[in-house]
Amino acid sequence: MELKAKRTRQRLLKGLIFWLLSLIVIVPFLIVLFNAFKTKAESINMTLSLPAALHWENFQKVWEDGNILRSYGNSLLISVVSVALTVLVSAMAAYVLSRRRTRANRRVYVFFSLGLMFPLSMVTVVKVMRVLHLYNNRFGVILLFTALMTPLSIFLYYGFINGIPRELDEAAVMDGAGPIRTFFQVLFPIMKPVTVTVIMIDFLNAWNDFTTPLYLLPDPDKAVVVQQVYNFYGTFTASWNLVCVTILYAILPILIVYVIGQRYIISGVVSGSVKG
Repeated sequence: MELKAKRTRQRLLKGLIFWLLSLIVIVPFLIVLFNAFKTKAESINMTLSLPAALHWENFQKVWEDGNILRSYGNSLLISVVSVALTVLVSAMAAYVLSRRRTRANRRVYVFFSLGLMFPLSMVTVVKVMRVLHLYNNRFGVILLFTALMTPLSIFLYYGFINGIPRELDEAAVMDGAGPIRTFFQVLFPIMKPVTVTVIMIDFLNAWNDFTTPLYLLPDPDKAVVVQQVYNFYGTFTASWNLVCVTILYAILPILIVYVIGQRYIISGVVSGSVKG
């Protein structure tokens, strides 16, 4: 009985600690949610208090004045295309690097791994984009995001593919399948957990990135949704209620993507991080 009571106390203590840690995320979200329905005067202090009345007109004003629909289109175009390119390139590259353990391939893998360590210099990126005539071009931002997200994606795919038996490849070759058919028809369907994980991580990174579009897409018509937060800042004041509404618009797709693919996150990350 004492052992059972001790385990119960430990579970309760762990639960309490996790709930306290979750407040780090829950409290800021509730502050944003509550203030999105307040008037400008009520939201000045950004307090954790319920609004006196629900001002749904805030959402309509932000939708119209902030060009949210156009910003959604820009964000979706950049995020979806860059994620699709990253998944395709990373999965195929990781397959080759994992299955052919030559000295050259090991060096290539180390080269990609270094991309996880070094920071990005926006001054250099802007100069390169201007030389390549990709500045103020959505396609240029897509290519940059693809390059930035590829190292982590290859790292996850590489570890996952190491856990797939080589006998599957050999069986496909014996059936007459070439490398491309073996990859797309035999291996790629098995890589669904890590693929969903890569899609979610890369989509979050691309969607939430504020700095890159700010420097590379100065045209307001090409602005992404996270940039619209600053539409409601003034020189000396800010409409915090409208800022909170914009934040809610920005995180809505993130919540949808997470709800759809969250059951694959743990298995994908754990499998993809195993050392080969």
